Amino acid sequence: MSSWEGVDLDRCAGVMLGLAAGDALGAGYEFGSPPTGEAVMKGGGLGSWDPGEWTDDTQLAICIAEETAGGGADPAEIGERFLDWYRSGPADVGNQTRSALARARDGGELSGVASSLFMANPRSSAGNGSLMRTAPVALAGLGNDSEIVRLATTVSALTHADPLAGEACALWCIGVDRAIRFGTLRGVWDGLEHLPAEHQGYWQARLEEVENGPPSRFDHNGFVVTAFQAALAAIWHTPVPEVEPCRHLQHALHAAVRIGNDTDTVAAITGSLLGARWGASAVPAEWRSILHGKPGIYGRPDYTSRDLVRLAVMSARRGSADGAGWPDAQDLTPYYERHWPGSPCVRELAEDPGVALANVFGVSVAKADVTVSLCRMGRGQLDERTHPLRVEMSLLDEVDPAKNPNLEFVFHDLAKSIVRWRDEGKTVLVHCVQAERRTPAVGAAYLAERKGLPGKVALETVCAQLPSARVNPAFAEALGNVWPGGRATATRAGLL
Repeated sequence: MSSWEGVDLDRCAGVMLGLAAGDALGAGYEFGSPPTGEAVMKGGGLGSWDPGEWTDDTQLAICIAEETAGGGADPAEIGERFLDWYRSGPADVGNQTRSALARARDGGELSGVASSLFMANPRSSAGNGSLMRTAPVALAGLGNDSEIVRLATTVSALTHADPLAGEACALWCIGVDRAIRFGTLRGVWDGLEHLPAEHQGYWQARLEEVENGPPSRFDHNGFVVTAFQAALAAIWHTPVPEVEPCRHLQHALHAAVRIGNDTDTVAAITGSLLGARWGASAVPAEWRSILHGKPGIYGRPDYTSRDLVRLAVMSARRGSADGAGWPDAQDLTPYYERHWPGSPCVRELAEDPGVALANVFGVSVAKADVTVSLCRMGRGQLDERTHPLRVEMSLLDEVDPAKNPNLEFVFHDLAKSIVRWRDEGKTVLVHCVQAERRTPAVGAAYLAERKGLPGKVALETVCAQLPSARVNPAFAEALGNVWPGGRATATRAGLL
């Protein structure tokens, strides 16, 4: 994904993808036994979720993002979306959110209802339910601290009127803003100056507790402050790997779930900041391929990871699509035909005919169990009957390493994913616009992983099979780094 007015859209998309990934990862462990090692998207939990299904944390974040994706940020409209969501009968609703929405449904203005609940119960109105959904607010106010703080506190107060909840949301959204714009995971410190003077010392002490750790001390995380601390501790106390640093996103999400108790909410909060830092391209294909919502909730179709990307990018762009109409257009084929006219091209990989490589025009005449799109696609461009499982990955045909900061991870992750899909008996179709550089590079990554070839040898092998193939030197270098000398060398480097 490219930048828009200096904003990294991959990081913007990562906010919603990371939130949903953490949510779905933690859903099966909520108030149960946390994993001792890596968590899995196993489903189950309090809502009897399907594997990969997100919960009320993401559902409510979507309510906010659908308002901001349209270019608006009216808290009253967001409140109406919350009420529509509640009327649709979600499987799980937090106690404090339920109390506010149930009373507002029966009459009364939502924020007024929440304020009344706080006045009646001042010691039990600071749950984590507004913090878990707050991240889209940062997308709507990127670069404008005062607007972020205003929106965060106002939207929080729709259901959670305790100032602690609003302040936690404000701090977190400032942190998300800084992660997107500056690539730091410590941006929450910048939010302290925007809090009331008499509260800054309290939050500074809470941040110092996070720094002292360990994450496990924050296991009573139904309280908004402890949930905030748990999420931040999972991030700050998880080392960033030297090889493929963006794997920090996965490692810190596993750490968040291991804290226990409200695992889906803590991991959702954690994921929103991690996604803002590392980008959507750091969310593994295995996760994004199964992430989904529940049909009928809030009157929607079954949303997937592609919809989360659309909502996040449109929110960051204040409701505007790019010159091609992405990410809101139904079909980008006319755009591609104008700029890169061509005929359909589909080539089965000689070493494994179950993997096909194509250009964007070939996708419409091909079918596969799994379709990996390496270019932007319209919302309804692929027929679900011929392309039932779709994965869209961020990969730009650029030489500048800054344009693809997670390049080696993307190649490695896609290669392992294609191996897994093929081992499951699924056919896989990989495509970009012209099948020139991105598609052969991913085909080579699969070949290197499957056959144990050096990355550059695998790229030469695949390029010889595609008439339009060209070599992007940055892609060739990345493939050579991940698979430098075939399977034996890669295994010694800890990459396989």
